[in-house]
Amino acid sequence: MRLSRSFSILCWRPFLLEERPLLRIAITPDKPADELLPSLFQIENDIDGVILRLEWTEDQLYSLIHDLLNTGFNPDKLIIHSHVGLLRHFNLTHIHFRQGDGAAYQLKAAQPHLSISMAVHSAEACAEARQHQLDYGLYSHLFPTPSKPGLAPKSDEEMNAALAVGLPLIALGGITHETLPLIPQGFIGYAGIRLFENSNVQE
Repeated sequence: MRLSRSFSILCWRPFLLEERPLLRIAITPDKPADELLPSLFQIENDIDGVILRLEWTEDQLYSLIHDLLNTGFNPDKLIIHSHVGLLRHFNLTHIHFRQGDGAAYQLKAAQPHLSISMAVHSAEACAEARQHQLDYGLYSHLFPTPSKPGLAPKSDEEMNAALAVGLPLIALGGITHETLPLIPQGFIGYAGIRLFENSNVQE
């Protein structure tokens, strides 16, 4: 299995997780392609992976991935969002799905060597993802965030219940340089949309 430093941690036993640096996962902002491409290269050395979460057509996503790879972006840092066809076409190994998407479970069963992650918002969702042997989850939201106005962040009790399931979890939601030290022990990393470009903007 071809893995960068960012994802090899996910194959280790839980007692080793605390010995490694926290993973840093970017999520693509809503930008035109001509702005997004240079911004991804700008943060490439500061992240361990980037989830290409874009409401674009498959042709637009194809062009973006093609341009990234052809200009030297590390393929082990690209995380496709849901598009299995693009994952296979470009021979990539990392893909992310929305919570409960059965396609993730089917793909993991058919190709267990792939690194497959999922959005998870509860301990029950974590347990389901773990049952299907997914590699990790993005758990949200930990802190107040403008992207979810009026919605309270997870309580300590909810976070502890999710972490207790045993699925490796990456923290998401309201992550800033100010809240980074407040991420509870047990998370293997953190993710954000603008965090890696603007330290003063919440995710």
